[in-house]
Amino acid sequence: MAKKEKKDAAPADADKAPKDKKKIAMAAVGALVVFFAGGKLMGGETKTKTVIKIVTTTTTIPVGEVVALDAITLNLADGHLLKVGIGFQLEYEKPAGGGGEGEAAPAADNTDPTKGYAKALDIVIDELSKNTMEELSGQGRSAAKSQLVKRLRKVFHGKIEDVYFHQFVMQ
Repeated sequence: MAKKEKKDAAPADADKAPKDKKKIAMAAVGALVVFFAGGKLMGGETKTKTVIKIVTTTTTIPVGEVVALDAITLNLADGHLLKVGIGFQLEYEKPAGGGGEGEAAPAADNTDPTKGYAKALDIVIDELSKNTMEELSGQGRSAAKSQLVKRLRKVFHGKIEDVYFHQFVMQ
């Protein structure tokens, strides 16, 4: 009898296999229909397109030199001290001359410790000393730096592009 039951069980499994495959295929087709139609029903577009836009530039804007000044120590608004070293990113200036035309640039005066940026240092001191140690911690430092850059660009008519802190120590 046991042999008869096994023979009867095999044809039943054989009948289930095609039905299961049909169910799986129908479920897959249904899922695809829902996927593509779902975006339209939700009021959006289907996200099947990918657009890549590549922009190339043929010119490069050279950067100007960076003038690094010695660190200075200043008092903050809350009585703490800040030792800050500043570097100024200057606007690029096309070299004078170029094939014998024009005059040569005057020689730089190396005896000036501020390298001609005493007014800029005064602005740095004025702008940073308004803050407390807590205000210059974390994100406050970037906010103070952006305010400093904005003010220097205005005073120097765009000749100073950016400011870098090569030293920033609070005590």
